[in-house]
Parts: sequence; C-alpha cells; structure tokens
Amino acid sequence: MKIAVIEPLLQSRKNVIRDVIYGCWCGGKRIGGASVPPFEQLTVATILKHDGHEVCFIDAQQEQLSLEQVADRIQGSQLVITSTSVMTMRDDATFVRELKTRIPGLRAAAYGSHPTFKPEETLEKGYDFAIQREPEWVLRDLVRRLDAGDEDGAAHVPGIVTRGTDGTLIKNDRYPFIDDLDQIPPLDVGLLPRDYVYFNPIVRNLPYITVSSSHGCPAKCSYCTAPFFHGTRTRFMSAGKVLDDMAYYLNQGMREVYFRDETFTADRQRVMDICTGIIERNLRFSWICNARVDTVDPEMLGLMHRAGCHLIKFGAESGSQTVLDAVKKGITLQQTRDAFRWCSEAGIATHAHFMVGMPGETLETMEATLDLAIEIAPSTATFGICTPYPGTPLFRDVARLDESIGDGSDNASIERLHVEGDYNRHYCSVDGETLRRTVKRFYRRFYLRPAYVFDSLRRIRNGNMLRNAVIGGLNVIGFALGEKSS
Repeated sequence: MKIAVIEPLLQSRKNVIRDVIYGCWCGGKRIGGASVPPFEQLTVATILKHDGHEVCFIDAQQEQLSLEQVADRIQGSQLVITSTSVMTMRDDATFVRELKTRIPGLRAAAYGSHPTFKPEETLEKGYDFAIQREPEWVLRDLVRRLDAGDEDGAAHVPGIVTRGTDGTLIKNDRYPFIDDLDQIPPLDVGLLPRDYVYFNPIVRNLPYITVSSSHGCPAKCSYCTAPFFHGTRTRFMSAGKVLDDMAYYLNQGMREVYFRDETFTADRQRVMDICTGIIERNLRFSWICNARVDTVDPEMLGLMHRAGCHLIKFGAESGSQTVLDAVKKGITLQQTRDAFRWCSEAGIATHAHFMVGMPGETLETMEATLDLAIEIAPSTATFGICTPYPGTPLFRDVARLDESIGDGSDNASIERLHVEGDYNRHYCSVDGETLRRTVKRFYRRFYLRPAYVFDSLRRIRNGNMLRNAVIGGLNVIGFALGEKSS
C-alpha cells in the first residue's frame, strides 16, 4: 500500500515546530528560528516502511512545498497521514481536503493532541480517521486492514474514531499504551529531505536528530496534555536499546541527538546506565534532553556531561510557589534554584521555560517569575502565555465558563500561540493585553541585559556556537523588540 506521511505547509509561518502532544511552538520566532526533525512523524513512517508498505515522507513545512508540489509527489497514494493540533487544525484540514480533491480515492488519517481529545471535530473537518493517543501501533494495524481490503476491520481497530459507510460514528476503545518501547525501530533518517539541514540554535553540531526514548509523564500539571496523551506511568526504552539506536544514528551521519522525552531523567538508574554505556562504547556525539528540576542531582549531571550532554531544558514555569502549586507542577522554587546551580557546576548549559497568565497569576507573581529567571541565569529562556489545550483540566475549566472556546481550534491560529491571552481572564486576574505586553517585556529584560550579553559571548567556543548565537539571537531580539511601546 502506498502511504504519504506529511508535515503540511502552514502559510503563515516558515519555521513552525510541531509537537505531537502540545501542538506547535510559538511560530518559530521565540525559539530562535529553530527547525526540528519531526521524530513522531518519522517514527510512524519508519514503522509503516518496516511493515512492507511504500512510504513517502514529506516535510512540506521545512521544504516550503506548495500544495501542488506535494500532490505531485504523492500521486498514487491511498492514505495520507498527518499530525495535527488545536493550533494547526484549520490549516491542516484545509491542506488535506485540497489533496483529496486532487488525488482520487485518497483517504486521510490524523493523530496528535486534537484527534485524541476532539476526534469527532477532527472528522468533521475532513479527516477519515482520527487516531487517539499513541499512534504507532494504531496506524500500523489500520494500514494492515486497509491493505487487505478489510474495511470493517479497519473501522474497528482500537484507537480509531471514524464513520461507517452509512455515516454513523464508530468510536472504538482506545489502544493500550505501548509497554515494550524496544519494539519501536530507530528512525529511518533516509526519509528526511536530502538537501535540507535542520537548524536549531541550541544544537551545537549539525546534522542532528530528535528522538524519544520514553512515553508518559508522572506529573499532573493542569495545563499539560502529556499525562492524558501518554499516561502518567512512564515507560522506557531499555538503556541497551537507546545505545544501539545512538550507534545507528552516528553511522547515518548524525552528530547530535535531542531527546524529546517528556522527562529523560525520570529513571535515574537508566540515565546512569545510558551515560556509562556511551562512555564505554566510545559513542562520540553531543546531546540535549528535557528534565524536571526534581529529577536531577550533582552525580547524575556530572556523568551526563562526561557522556556528551551539553544542554538540559527545564520547565521552571513560575517564580511564585503559589502559582506552581495552583497548576500542580509538583516542584519547589528551591529545587529549581538547586537544579540550575548544579547544571552550571557540572558544565551543562540550561534552558528555562516560563509562563505567565497561569491560574492565580497576579502582577506581583509575574514579576517574581522574571526575578527568578534572572536569578537562576539559564543559558536561554522562553516566556509564553499559559494556553488551555483540549484534554487538560485547564481547558475543561474554561469550557465550563465560556462556550466560545468550542473545540479550541476554530478560534485558534498559529500566529497567536502563547502570545495572546484569549481565555486567561477566567483563571487569573491579569488581562490578555497586559499578558501580551509582559511577554515582550520579559524577553527584553532577560536578553538585553549587559551581563547576559557578556556571558553569552564568553560561552562561544567555536564557529558553530557563534553562528547559533547570531541567528538565534537575531530571531529572539526581533520578536522582543516588536511593538517597543509594549
């Protein structure tokens, strides 16, 4: 069966970063102009290719391919698969509907946060199949049934929401979470665009690949879809499988790996085993990971640094303990201070993400957030407005108060992501315009400090780091200086 796995083109932005759980990040600008190899889409494409199907993978967003160019490339395909989210659903659905008019018999499947939490709305917008939660085995089983001509079997695959031939809604039980992640093959990097190098200002060595070595998150943050998409029980690839995959990526020419796990450091012993294995097997590559501040310690960080880790990304979120407790973040301000200090002592750079406009937010708590950002001195930081995503307790609370939020996608757009406070008035005392201005001001206050500029220049060790600093810095400053009067 011929299948097209596509990252649709969003006309409004060039360097949009999609995320299967959250949706998209900031129109690209607030993360320094980054582009990211789409690991979840590559995972799906790799699994289907391993299953014997003819797979065409297209990252139309990064290659800036028009609808006509994509249609030409996928002629003969019987199924198109995309990820989609609350912020991109309208554009993605329009893209897919247009493809279906150009390719007779083409059907479309969508996975990601929006199909998981709003499957009926996904079908209404033009998709034939909505995939709920983890897509890997659901799509594999769906394609097997379609390839065999078993339409009834395809319609009743667990994890699928679709419509029968008579138009009735078919909503199957959800597919069990994947327990044995070692069964997922390493990404087929040969499917990536041949003439395109993904750039990311936080990455030291190109080319790089994004991967995930675990599913799930033990936290219960009220604004985050991760616990509801992947579950609260974290499941891990074995350390041996991770090491074998790293050796494979190095053999394919990759020079850096970005672990996109929700919390790479959730299992301390596994981290220690992976790092020890990297050193013992002499796997020479640099890497980045995500972590929580309550899951790291000096010994672990020291070993991670020796194994090639040069950057850890943390969700610090707020400088107010009251706000952190209100969103069930499960961390303390002291843990945040400790984690960033320990990383600095270990020689690992840090990225901190902060939000404003969270439940219980006030003008005073927002200023405490800026104060904390300056105090802990991360290498880079991002600031955004807390956004209610479908599937989260925060979204459900807003929907009960304001039906205009709908399914979240009709009044959402990529340009507004995390920079407009449309619904924050329902759970904090700061109005949306003030939140928007605050984000801009925080960027200026954080990045334009003489001490920060001096430290950033001091950290530059080679031409790659200089290039990253210039490109990333210009993008961030361009965003921060927009509407200077704010």
